[in-house]
Amino acid sequence: MTVEHVGDSNESPRQSAGSGRSAPSAALIGVVIAIVLIVVFFLQNGEHQRINFLFFEKNTTLRWSLLVAVLLGVALDRVFTMWWRRRRKRNVL
Repeated sequence: MTVEHVGDSNESPRQSAGSGRSAPSAALIGVVIAIVLIVVFFLQNGEHQRINFLFFEKNTTLRWSLLVAVLLGVALDRVFTMWWRRRRKRNVL
């Protein structure tokens, strides 16, 4: 059994790749840098603190407080965005 290569003999494997590019995209590099910065920020904020909210009291580290605050902010943003889109859609009809 023999395998024949069809194509230009001067063509390298990198040139025949689907996109024609061999380097990672700028978006991928940006995401990796952002993830590294977030992990470093998370690990550097390990000081303990006491949280008092209404009748709720908790001893925790600053990193977990920041993480919960960000997650609550993202959840509120999603809820507001869904509400706004439904309101706009109702006004269009």
